[in-house]
Amino acid sequence: MDRHTDTHAVAGLTARESEALAWVAQGKSNIVIATILGTRPRTIHKHLERIYQKLGVENRMAAVTRLQLLQHEQQRRLD
Repeated sequence: MDRHTDTHAVAGLTARESEALAWVAQGKSNIVIATILGTRPRTIHKHLERIYQKLGVENRMAAVTRLQLLQHEQQRRLD
């Protein structure tokens, strides 16, 4: 299972939300992520709003941290 698939499977994110969050985790801005994904910064902003809601967080750092925790918990269950 690739990392993006694992991410959205664990957190209930869409593939595109997972992809955007992966770039956030690498420190990229909305403008840079939009350029990479071939979309607009406002679209990335909307993806992040939905990500925050799904993960129960309020900002980028918390979203990345929460996702890492969920992935760690999932891995422990599989081991």
